[in-house]
Amino acid sequence: MAARAHASEAQADHLRLVQEVAGLWFEMQSRLQAHFAALAAEHSLSAMQAKVLVQLDPAGATTMRALADRLQYDPSNLTTVIDRLEALGVVERRADPRDRRVRGLVLTERGLRARDEFWHRLVNEAGPLGRLGLDELTELRAVLRSAVARSDAPETPRRRQRPPADSRPVGGGRSIES
Repeated sequence: MAARAHASEAQADHLRLVQEVAGLWFEMQSRLQAHFAALAAEHSLSAMQAKVLVQLDPAGATTMRALADRLQYDPSNLTTVIDRLEALGVVERRADPRDRRVRGLVLTERGLRARDEFWHRLVNEAGPLGRLGLDELTELRAVLRSAVARSDAPETPRRRQRPPADSRPVGGGRSIES
């Protein structure tokens, strides 16, 4: 009976930790989105326009459907965003040489420059993660890689799921190799 109570307590502790991590994750996601939107605004772009800009292939055409899939966005809602980018002179719609019914989105020279400038600022200005040290960033990267890799595996049914033997958060400032 004591073992069952201990297992139940460990599951409750694991669930509380998952909830706390999810809350912190959502807070960081919000801060990262605000940083992204602020940089987009500095380039006279909406956050969605900037997302489109960085998702377009600088070396070729991208179909509206492929772009919508990448962004997890409805293609019909993307039309207005593309219209605005086209009006800014950063994107052109071009017929596909293999199938004229298909229109590809291509970055113009101006679009390539805008994309490069935006991307450079985005990755070189640390934003909300900038105050973390090298060891912390390395550790965060390793934990996120692990979480992403495990999320690809099929979910175990709840009744069989057991918390890890050591459900304490990773810490101590040690460096984890990439």
